[in-house]
Amino acid sequence: MDQWFYDHFFRLRGTQQFDTPFILVRVNEAKLYPLLPMAQKERLHTDQYPMGVFHQHFYEKLVEMIAAQDPKLIIFTAYHHIPPEITRLTEKFPNLIVAAGLNEENQLTIPSGISLPHQYGFSHVFVDSDNMVRRSYPVYSSSTSLALRTRYHLKVPPVRGDLIKPFLINFRGPASSYPTVDAVDLYEGDTPLAPLKDRIVLIGLAESQSAYFNTPFEPMPRLEIQANVIDTFVNDRQINTAGKLTGLLVSFAFVLGATAIILSSPLTMSWLLLLALATLVLLTQLLSFSLFTFWMGVANPLVCIFGTHLLMLGYKLHKQEEIQWKAEQETEYLKHLDHFKNNFISLFSHDLKTPIAKISAITDRLITQYPELEPEIIESLKNIGRTNFELTRLITDILKVTKMESMPTEPQKEVIDLNRLVQTASENLRYQAEEKQLQVVLDLEPLFSLEGDPHLILEVIHNLIENAIKYSPNKTSIIIRSEETNQSIQISVIDQGPGIPADELPRVTSKFYRAKNVAETTKGSGLGLYLSKYFVELHGGKLTLESEEGKGTTVRFFLPIPD
Repeated sequence: MDQWFYDHFFRLRGTQQFDTPFILVRVNEAKLYPLLPMAQKERLHTDQYPMGVFHQHFYEKLVEMIAAQDPKLIIFTAYHHIPPEITRLTEKFPNLIVAAGLNEENQLTIPSGISLPHQYGFSHVFVDSDNMVRRSYPVYSSSTSLALRTRYHLKVPPVRGDLIKPFLINFRGPASSYPTVDAVDLYEGDTPLAPLKDRIVLIGLAESQSAYFNTPFEPMPRLEIQANVIDTFVNDRQINTAGKLTGLLVSFAFVLGATAIILSSPLTMSWLLLLALATLVLLTQLLSFSLFTFWMGVANPLVCIFGTHLLMLGYKLHKQEEIQWKAEQETEYLKHLDHFKNNFISLFSHDLKTPIAKISAITDRLITQYPELEPEIIESLKNIGRTNFELTRLITDILKVTKMESMPTEPQKEVIDLNRLVQTASENLRYQAEEKQLQVVLDLEPLFSLEGDPHLILEVIHNLIENAIKYSPNKTSIIIRSEETNQSIQISVIDQGPGIPADELPRVTSKFYRAKNVAETTKGSGLGLYLSKYFVELHGGKLTLESEEGKGTTVRFFLPIPD
């Protein structure tokens, strides 16, 4: 997998732009035949004039023409296609190096006629298991390569490191990345010789496409591969790699990083962060590969990142499943607890109703049957009755809330007259208003009848008027107004009480919540508005509050007019 990334990083990097002393001379042997004189063509396949004789003449003249331009070095890269006699030119041209072959025992097959070891070296192309050329050897089985001979000949500083180990070829680019001339054109004088001065000239055959070798860029001929090998080794441009220990430490760091991301982030966010981390790895490797010829490898980091994700995903899902199971268990427990609470409140409230009713009956009887009692005692009995009534309302509200939360309430569908319900609630609460000398003003417009539950709507109106009476100062007024718009009917209850602080308005319709400025001075359960809002919303309406501290409160509820 890492080899796939390695090959594609070459293509992403593209051709490297730098001045190179290398120039390739490509020999196309098919173009040699037309150079023969007619008489020699007739004798070509006879024993008196074999083709090799002309090859020898051609290569001798070619080398002489190149050597006359004072190149740094001339290198023959093809071993099997060069006449053995050409090696005698090494005595005449000391800057000439020829290729030697490797036999079945990986030993050099030295061309005949060469006595100086620094003038030959193997040009073998090494292929990986996937039929791709990526690396070469300075020394292979005690045999010296053309690349190492070239380095020694150019007097480049000594090689650092083990010469037995292979090095990764830093391919300059795809085929034809090095300047190339045709040997026949050079031989006939069609190509100027000036570019050969101070160059390293590699001479090789123009092979057919079928003889090309696969490289990270594309298939290349042997001559082009040798140019990349020698260029890489001589100029110390080989691809450097990280050691095993460094690779292990980097992989461990990515495992820790991926684990931290997965455990600290939601699943979707962790995926995005891991993808960002993987992209960062690829970009960092591409930069280091392009700028510093350093290859750390990306397969291991990517496997560590996404492999850790897969492993930790199971753990995280298990933990979430465990949390969900605990939440379900807790929910079930709370449901049972709430059911038990509701049953307890219901039973407790029902049991309280009997003694409360007895207290109410006793106080009424004492007031009625014994009018001669002292005024203080009569007033005390009336206070007991009022307190008893408040307790009855509280128990009734608690029972309603318990019933409402234990099972959904379905409002009845009857034709109702809101004005009549307002009048009924006002009459029921007239005695409480008179005790505080409050003036209740009914401002009722003629209204169309609606469909709804008269008991629930009456409860809403009763709660709103009762709250207004409870919180209004003595000798003030309460306005109850009904209005009709195109879409709804609204009932407003306006008082002149202490008002509600602005920061508490959103919460006063919550269960058991009471405004702080009246909680200690006025008794109440904190359930009236909660129940009223719920009953109004059951009818598809809404309940709103407007209040200014110290100036009173306006409570409205809206009921929609059916189409």
